[in-house]
Amino acid sequence: MTSSDDAPDEGELICSVYGRIVRTSDGAAPYKAILVYNDRSETERSFATMREAEAFIRRNTPRPRSRSTSWDHRRS
Repeated sequence: MTSSDDAPDEGELICSVYGRIVRTSDGAAPYKAILVYNDRSETERSFATMREAEAFIRRNTPRPRSRSTSWDHRRS
């Protein structure tokens, strides 16, 4: 199964906490995106390219919160 960068969110998968990509030996879809949920359960989906797997993970995981950069600077 493949996906594209402009595809809509996959609905119920949006509650995943994070995702990772692994390479498999499958010739047609050698990349597997694995989404991990709060209860530590996982779902997997195969893709033909790493770019498709990355886009799938981006669409189905929350964006990190913006962090304050005021603590990143030394005070004089």
